[in-house]
Amino acid sequence: QQLREGKGYTYGIRSGFSGNEYDGTFTISSGVRTNVTLESTQLVKDILNNYGPGFTEKDLETTKGFLIKSNARAFETAGAKLNMLENISQYGLPYDYVKEREAIVRGMTVDKIRSLSQKYLDEDKMIWLVVGDAKTQLNRMKELGFGEPILINDMTGPEK
Repeated sequence: QQLREGKGYTYGIRSGFSGNEYDGTFTISSGVRTNVTLESTQLVKDILNNYGPGFTEKDLETTKGFLIKSNARAFETAGAKLNMLENISQYGLPYDYVKEREAIVRGMTVDKIRSLSQKYLDEDKMIWLVVGDAKTQLNRMKELGFGEPILINDMTGPEK
């Protein structure tokens, strides 16, 4: 919301957790204008750092409402129901895991969210992948404090 509405850096940004019974990833993705690459990345970093400490009771109620409503809509189609059965089979989940998941969401507290965010939203354990114009942005990325940026794919070939 801050990137899109507050700053106008992007038309959209998304985030989410994915994984299996053993591990998973947290991903944030967005497309931003080249000239605000550093500023956008810094804002995401700040949001992550302040997520737990800044999480309020209002945030909790909004989040619970969204998750519970989206969970109810997630099983409206035959394909979605098939996906649910695949999850039950693949991960050995109980048949009422959807109800269990809803109970977990309903039982979440602000303190629990803060604790989980402190544990899992650790920027030092994250891989930050920024795709863009290396000529204009690579050196600016040093300002984030993550160390020396690594150029993964230089489309221009080796320097002469």
